Amino acid sequence: MNRKLKFAVVGCGRMGLRRISLIKNHPKAELRYVEDCDEEVVRKVSREAGCEYFSGWEKLVSCSDIDCVVVSVPNKFHRDICIAALEAGKHVFCEKPLARNPVEAQEMVEAAQRSHCFLKVGSNLRYFPSILKAKELLDANQLGDVLFARGWIGHSGWQVGTWYTDTEMVGGGTLLDNGCHLLDLYRWFLGEVKSCVGFTTTSLWPITPLEENAMALFRFSNNRIAFLQSSWTEWAGYMYLEIYGTQGILRIDNRGQSCVTTLSNREGQNKVFDYSQETPKSYVLEFDDYVNAIIDNRQPLPSGLDGLRAVQMAHAVYQSARLGREIEI
Repeated sequence: MNRKLKFAVVGCGRMGLRRISLIKNHPKAELRYVEDCDEEVVRKVSREAGCEYFSGWEKLVSCSDIDCVVVSVPNKFHRDICIAALEAGKHVFCEKPLARNPVEAQEMVEAAQRSHCFLKVGSNLRYFPSILKAKELLDANQLGDVLFARGWIGHSGWQVGTWYTDTEMVGGGTLLDNGCHLLDLYRWFLGEVKSCVGFTTTSLWPITPLEENAMALFRFSNNRIAFLQSSWTEWAGYMYLEIYGTQGILRIDNRGQSCVTTLSNREGQNKVFDYSQETPKSYVLEFDDYVNAIIDNRQPLPSGLDGLRAVQMAHAVYQSARLGREIEI
């Protein structure tokens, strides 16, 4: 494919504007349309972006002159927009989480399978240099056989007072929001998940029934186990992960301004890969990989299936917290 991929973006909020900028600055992409339910906002964005606009997504997704639709709206609307775009023959880039619940996510994956179009869920965390280095080291068998992992992800709850705390809009609290990043990474690093035991709490923010903290233990098909905490009361943020193997340890430190991966052997010798001084570019790398995947006719990652499994993992934790027992996933 020599021509540029033609894009439409649904949603002109914070993430939508970020995706618009990425499209505008990519040599193999062209922004044709933007859409938002707020006509004043979308008019302004279209003028600044130099493209046409819609004030309703139904007509936009069926336009014959676009290849890909970026869906950057509240979780409640992911299913309907993504399925309509897929059925119209468009590739879809959907923000995380893929959907509010497993039923919606499953319907989206099935629509992608029927349409033979690609469905991708956003996950810029996969493109952090610390994460890419860890994946490289794992694939090179630097840890030997992986035994277990433990990690946390969180921030200070900046969503309070926004649609992120509307149960109907989001479908879940911290675990479905920022926690889905680690849920995705655990499967990427450890293999397929089998079951979990989880707990959730809300003690500070006025967001019940959504959780501000979730903790879970996961079992994987290869006898590996992993602990995960996701939080909206993690004042220092943002992510820390350890992976232990028969030959050593990987520590991925993205707390505060750090971006460091450390490989340690069983004798305590360390190899440190420090990217803390590099300009963050995970969103740029993710979008570039997406464009090239579509051009090469390969599935962009994380796939719709990856997104589905992350949603299933989060809701299995919710179910376990309600029922007080281990839940198969």
